[in-house]
Amino acid sequence: MPIYNLSDLVFTSPFFSAMDCVLHKEQAIYCSSELTSGLRAYTEMRNRKVRSAQELKARCGEAWYKANIVEVNENAALDFARYVCKQAGGDAVINPGPLKVPGWDQREYLAFWEELIRTRVKAVRFNKNWQFSSGCTFEFVVATKLEIPTLDAEGSKIDFKTAVGSIQDALLKFDGFDTKKLQANLERLTKHSINLRELGTATKKISS
Repeated sequence: MPIYNLSDLVFTSPFFSAMDCVLHKEQAIYCSSELTSGLRAYTEMRNRKVRSAQELKARCGEAWYKANIVEVNENAALDFARYVCKQAGGDAVINPGPLKVPGWDQREYLAFWEELIRTRVKAVRFNKNWQFSSGCTFEFVVATKLEIPTLDAEGSKIDFKTAVGSIQDALLKFDGFDTKKLQANLERLTKHSINLRELGTATKKISS
């Protein structure tokens, strides 16, 4: 079941249609990278002695945040997508960074990418430092729930235990900062694992 309900959000179908124009009904590789949050943002918060992205923007300005966090992250995401393209063997590769939709907030973007991963993606590749990003960790939860392969920057599988440990380490590294979204995604991931174990136990009891 989707985390976000598309019917509750402001969406226009042409965005999915545009993807279909490129994908030609083929499944793509999705490249998950830090964009508006992540290690770079948390490091700047620590350096400037603030605790949240909102405080960082208030201190340095929206223009500074865009130039020094978002645009730098977008360039790194583009480099990563190009790297994956070279390894993809002709498979389509999706980089979410360039998508800009007036009027959408993070909730709309996450819901859009969740639906895209659910319907048009066969594997998700995670750029380095993905565990510090609220968007990347959300996408890891989505891919895990859908049983879509989750791979690191070099193409090796990221298993559940490694993912949980990585997110926990990220939370410890920036303890005391605003990490609510990272915590929420970690809880979603562990809850999904618990539900699977309970389902497995119930199935065994029924079969026996």
